[in-house]
Amino acid sequence: MKQDLTIPHGALDGIEAFLRVAERRSFSAAAADLGVSPSAISQTIKGLEARVGSPLFMRTTRSVGLTQAGEMFLERAGPAYAGLTDAYEAARNLGNRPAGRLRINLMRGAVQPLFEPIIAGFCDAYPDIELEIFAEDALTDLSAGGFDAGVRMGEALDADMIAVRLTGPFRFVVAAAPAYLEKHGRPEIPEDLRSHRCVRMRLASGAMLPWTFARGNREFEIGVTGPVIVNDFTSLMVAVRAGVAMGMLAEPVAKALVASGDLELVLTDHAPSTSGLFLYYPSRKQVMPKLRAFIDYVRDYLPDDVTR
Repeated sequence: MKQDLTIPHGALDGIEAFLRVAERRSFSAAAADLGVSPSAISQTIKGLEARVGSPLFMRTTRSVGLTQAGEMFLERAGPAYAGLTDAYEAARNLGNRPAGRLRINLMRGAVQPLFEPIIAGFCDAYPDIELEIFAEDALTDLSAGGFDAGVRMGEALDADMIAVRLTGPFRFVVAAAPAYLEKHGRPEIPEDLRSHRCVRMRLASGAMLPWTFARGNREFEIGVTGPVIVNDFTSLMVAVRAGVAMGMLAEPVAKALVASGDLELVLTDHAPSTSGLFLYYPSRKQVMPKLRAFIDYVRDYLPDDVTR
């Protein structure tokens, strides 16, 4: 007997709404993203849950979480929906016209130095592309999150990803406001930091980002303490510029603030290097014209002081 592979009518209704609520952990935020009302999102999810036969979300007045069924549904529906989206866009872009929504997931610290120089020109050059920037520091599953590509440092990428270099290697440097150095003095060696005030960065995992230094061919970590803990580089910059404590910054970001006199660098002889920033996407993913246009534009128009 021939197996019936026909998808029941309406079976795919609500998948996009489900994925967006699961990503944002908020009905109202998902509704704003999709341009509908929260009540419409709620009704759509209720309809999907009725067809599935099980609750997909746990709702409280303060939070939205996935049930076990929701976790299983997300694990399978995310990649499947991404594949359907790719198929749709591949057919629509058959004529190599860059168009459609382009979703880029990138680390927060890369937003200003990487995108401020190019975003206006890119949007003018490709008016049919709707660029969506989602900034977070956690390394997200691109397919499950519905992203076309991500931007991270090379060290963080899995081997099965296609990686396109966006910047050259750069260093992480310790910076402080002149007022801080006048009050607390300058560290001469990395070990001196144990008696200084430092801004610490909490990772998405809950762990603190280590302060790593180089001495010869050896890298080592120094445990630091201080009055401020942040979870993004924007907050770190605010604390450092205010003179509250010292911070560890990407050198391309610190460069302009040093030139303006807002910050000074210390311990530069011990600054560790990173491989630089890469745009990455799953190896199985076809490169759509919209993504190819973005890659080419960023590589061509990023200023030399960012990419080198």
